[in-house]
Amino acid sequence: MAKKQTQAVERAEAPAAKATAARSMPWPARVKFEGGKTRAQRKKQLELQMNIIYVVIGLTLVVGLFIINANWQNAGSAKEVSCVDYPEYCVPMAGTAADFAELEAASVRTLDGDSSGEEGVVRYVDANGIATIGDPAAPIHLVVVSDFACPHCQDFHKDTMSKLIDEFVMPGKATFGLVMVSGTGGPYSETASQAALCAGEQGAFWEMSAEFFRLAESKQIDEAFSFSGIRDLAKDMDMDSDKLIECLSSNKYDRYLSGYQQFSSDGGVSGTPTVLASYGSTNQWSKINRDWGTLTQTIEDANARQAE
Repeated sequence: MAKKQTQAVERAEAPAAKATAARSMPWPARVKFEGGKTRAQRKKQLELQMNIIYVVIGLTLVVGLFIINANWQNAGSAKEVSCVDYPEYCVPMAGTAADFAELEAASVRTLDGDSSGEEGVVRYVDANGIATIGDPAAPIHLVVVSDFACPHCQDFHKDTMSKLIDEFVMPGKATFGLVMVSGTGGPYSETASQAALCAGEQGAFWEMSAEFFRLAESKQIDEAFSFSGIRDLAKDMDMDSDKLIECLSSNKYDRYLSGYQQFSSDGGVSGTPTVLASYGSTNQWSKINRDWGTLTQTIEDANARQAE
């Protein structure tokens, strides 16, 4: 009887003991959840979230395209032909092309600023029909055989040619000429080369050449070097676009381009850009490395020999 009473008491005390033990253990309080949403409500919420994501993605794409387009348009804008915008080419015109009297001639343009070169530094056309800048009496003459559509030529124009003109051509230590070929760009480069020479009839050969190198980096050449693209470029540069297109349509400089090809072949040129050098009045040309160290040393050596 006593044993049964004891078991009854133990059974009665067990729940209380368990409750006390539960309170003494470090269990977190039971999480209470609110009533769940219906499937339709969850679907609607998901659709709302996805719509927000789509809107954010769409806005991001629109902004990105706007920025790209703005940069593209900026890349396509050209400077006007002036000493302010192109100080590196701001020297008097001397022409001397016997068969095309207007090409880089003094009569076609009056400089709107002081010359950037030493006395004697001019823009002229040499005996090979190559548009050249520098002092014709310099001890060394350099030309680069180049193609407007050639990426390495574009790099040379940006990284080497500008420094070369600034440090050696403008001080009268060397001359520099641009021989245009069309190995990379084919007929498009040929059109651009003709257009650059036609621009020379308005005293803008070097300026338009610089624009062609720049545009070829940001646009497809079939756009940049099309007749309409060249017309727009001439307008942007404040040139007589009708006169330039008329000149371009006439193909009047075809034999100049053929002459450049022959000149390059005679000089052993097999790729672009290639630099050729000639000393004094010899008109004998040979290849030299186009790296900056070789170019500077070659020019300094030629000037040192003349000073002896």
